[in-house]
Amino acid sequence: MRQTEISIPTFELEKWIDDYSKALLDRAYYLLSDKEDAKDVVQEVFLSAYKSRDTFQGKSSPLTWLTSILHHKIADIYKKRYNGSPQSFSFETFFDKHGEWIEPDVADPWEEDEFAVSALLNNDSFYEIFNQCLGNLPRQWMIVVNKCYLQEQKAAEICRELNLSVTNYWKLLQRSRLQLRKCIDVHWFKS
Repeated sequence: MRQTEISIPTFELEKWIDDYSKALLDRAYYLLSDKEDAKDVVQEVFLSAYKSRDTFQGKSSPLTWLTSILHHKIADIYKKRYNGSPQSFSFETFFDKHGEWIEPDVADPWEEDEFAVSALLNNDSFYEIFNQCLGNLPRQWMIVVNKCYLQEQKAAEICRELNLSVTNYWKLLQRSRLQLRKCIDVHWFKS
């Protein structure tokens, strides 16, 4: 049995822009942590959807198809960032010549009050600080954190995609978490 392709009329694409822009923009902002980048990538999604409208077969909802395009576009962004010019970073910032932490209190425990944690997760000001701290990470670290925690990709997939050894992957995550924790501690809890 031959599959027939469904061509998207221009007016339908315009309806999709009206119906799905906010959902795509929210997802893009969640994954990129930058409003301008999110707007740009959503525009690219609709351009790509228009260019490849003849390939949409209607097997999934339009939002699912558009979200898939969005995820591919964002993956391309991270690949370009990761494979771009290396960012200079010195481990001496955190470790002494013996590999020990310079600041022994780098992981002071935070209060683990469930109500407080829940309140933080719904606090826009906290997310602003979190995104600033995330943006302060070295580029490779930020990409690994985004892929692991925000895009919820599996470790093996991330290692393969970014050409990382498993050991390097876990060290990047550990160091990223510690730097994020310190930044959040300074800019949120102690401010």
